[in-house]
Amino acid sequence: MCQRGTCSGILRGSSPVKSSHDLCVPAQKDTIGASNTQGQTHFQSRAADKNAQGVGMNRLSDKVALVTGAGGWRAIGQAIALRLAAEGASVAVAGSTRPPYEIEDETGRHLWEGAVSVARQVEALGVPAMPLSFDIREEERVNEAVAAVIRRFGHIDILVNNAAAAGAGDRVPLVELPTSEWDRVVDTNLRGTFFVTRAVAQAMIEARRGGKIIIVSSINGRVGRADHGAYASSKFGLIGLTQVLAQELGQYKINVNAVCPGTVPTPRLDNNCKVRAPGLGLTWQELRDRHLEERRAQSPLGEVGTPEDIADLVAFLASPESKFITGQAIVADGGIVTI
Repeated sequence: MCQRGTCSGILRGSSPVKSSHDLCVPAQKDTIGASNTQGQTHFQSRAADKNAQGVGMNRLSDKVALVTGAGGWRAIGQAIALRLAAEGASVAVAGSTRPPYEIEDETGRHLWEGAVSVARQVEALGVPAMPLSFDIREEERVNEAVAAVIRRFGHIDILVNNAAAAGAGDRVPLVELPTSEWDRVVDTNLRGTFFVTRAVAQAMIEARRGGKIIIVSSINGRVGRADHGAYASSKFGLIGLTQVLAQELGQYKINVNAVCPGTVPTPRLDNNCKVRAPGLGLTWQELRDRHLEERRAQSPLGEVGTPEDIADLVAFLASPESKFITGQAIVADGGIVTI
């Protein structure tokens, strides 16, 4: 038996599962949509603004998207889920199994429940949502989750692989890297992405509807960086996976592309700085601010990206306008990496 909010039981705020094979259920209006809209004042309002302005013109209104790594607050996955929803897509929101935690936004302090909270925000934009929570490293759970999405919506048209391992003990020189840390990062970023992509690609082939697969890599998948050995190796691997899949799936009209974000201020960046700052004699806030200032100085645009910048690129790659683009790894970092 799993605890509440974990991989194979009842998600907080969702209805009881219908069978032992259901990982989760669709977001219900009486449980997910009605409880609150906290945390929406930033990303959700931006998505709503795009919707009101006619951005995309509901170009994804008949599509179903599965977004992994989408349960974080003010994070890239959340922004992607809301951007696709603003374009009209139904969204299966997959998040990790971490317990609920408190957040603070412009309206006060609230309990953040990961994928369930993002599903509420998606539904508030007027499209169906389905919260999921599972570990992408577990092949059986991945297959069950994909099957659950198909039972709910009938098919999957768009897959966004955004789930990734958190930075922790892996941010050391390779000669000092524990095998357990290598395995943790590579198992999540590369092996887990393979599990999800294989399951969804099989479903797309069977459905004969074509599809779009977007894999979130990193600029560290284009240029190696000291103390990022496991992370960079996994992200380089994702670009290789993208290229192979594009060659194999093109005959089924399935486009496969990678997105390579640069530095984006998110809670993940904060957590990475908290891990590294003590060894540098800095507070994590000082390290974060220094890092962001360095990136601004390196960018020809003089800026660092936002989660919405990455979500805009993903939305384009998920749209019909990208039908002639496949096998590419597109960097979104303000011009720092140009190879």
